[in-house]
Amino acid sequence: MGLFDFIKKDGISDDIMRVIFSDDLITPNQIKSNLEEACKRNNHLIATIDERARTFSSTFIELGKGNDFVLIDLLMPKDGIHLIEASNRVIIDYNLEGVMYSFEAKFVEIVKGRFSSIKITFPSVIKKIQKRNAFRVSPSMENPVVVEVKEGLVEEVADISEGGLSFYTRRAEEELSVGTIFEKLTFKLQTMHGQITIKAVVRSFIKASVAGVKNKCCVEFMNMRMADKDAIAHYVVVRQREIIIKMKGER
Repeated sequence: MGLFDFIKKDGISDDIMRVIFSDDLITPNQIKSNLEEACKRNNHLIATIDERARTFSSTFIELGKGNDFVLIDLLMPKDGIHLIEASNRVIIDYNLEGVMYSFEAKFVEIVKGRFSSIKITFPSVIKKIQKRNAFRVSPSMENPVVVEVKEGLVEEVADISEGGLSFYTRRAEEELSVGTIFEKLTFKLQTMHGQITIKAVVRSFIKASVAGVKNKCCVEFMNMRMADKDAIAHYVVVRQREIIIKMKGER
């Protein structure tokens, strides 16, 4: 008899079993604790309005005392404010302690004041999307990402996650051997204004098996700043949403 069957035999309800076995946050206390921490840190978030391809950025501000609403900052770009007012549903994605979370909410009202904010409904469930470094995305063909590996070596990024990235190259393995450290690997993501400069180490080098095809070099980031992690997490969520929406449109 498995653990699940044993618990059912013991008379524990289905609702309690869902709490025990679920990887998502499904109890009011779990959800409250998670969102309180996100508000305390003024965590960045990504808002997707009614499945639109465009996404909007904001930050968590405050949780309603009765767990009946969540306050977030005004959306950027600013036209998102008008779109959310007329929306049917909003998907909120964010990174907390290296884990990606997502929940669905509805717009309630614009809270006017010295610093205006947006009130959305308190979620009934928060889903875990991916754990730290687990999810990699490839840049779109329309918005490629290039990385300056070192002076004189600029390449196209193949994929990226919070833990590292890979890039295509025609350079030989001798120049990019496993263990090689780059002190100032630099790149810019379309979702951020500045650029990221970080130390990185080569973890693998994949030689092309067909003539004319580039090799692939994979690097791991070292000593990352939290701001850089958040910027990459932001990009990963935006790109993930773009991919999901595109797949839905192709069905």
